[in-house]
Amino acid sequence: MKFPFKNQFLFCIILIELFSCINYKKHETSTDIYKSYANEKGNAFFTLPPGLVSVFLDENQVGNKELKSLLEDTNKLSFLIINNINESKESLTLKDITKRLEAINFQDLVMVNSGNEIVRVKIQREDQAINEMVVLVSNKDAIYCVSFNGKISIDKIVDLNQPQNFVAVSNLNKFKR
Repeated sequence: MKFPFKNQFLFCIILIELFSCINYKKHETSTDIYKSYANEKGNAFFTLPPGLVSVFLDENQVGNKELKSLLEDTNKLSFLIINNINESKESLTLKDITKRLEAINFQDLVMVNSGNEIVRVKIQREDQAINEMVVLVSNKDAIYCVSFNGKISIDKIVDLNQPQNFVAVSNLNKFKR
């Protein structure tokens, strides 16, 4: 059976579309991960313009000067707060968030366990640029996840993550509801 050229062309287009639909996989982002937790009772997800946050930072406090500098490279700040969860659920939730971030190519930069809280900083790089930095803080009250999205200078991240400045990235309980 011979197909006219018009039908062959249409058949090829349909096959190409079918294969592209089968191979298409939505790329998950940190925002997708955060939003998946936002629907649970007691959790909050929101975004803020970096400039607004920068206005309220007191440069005289340790680490805030470096945080302000990092915010200059940031296009969007996303926050997830998971309040009042029991210790076993906290551990599982933090492990799940971490696993999902690692599945989308986030790498550990630094982790500090003070005994009262765990602070973990992860970055996602692409072609020698940092696309996003995520700060995860877990304590007895909540899990705080903050994402800094933009083309972020590695030098600014290193400056902020110095031991003397770590209070600026870990002091996220200001957002507690």
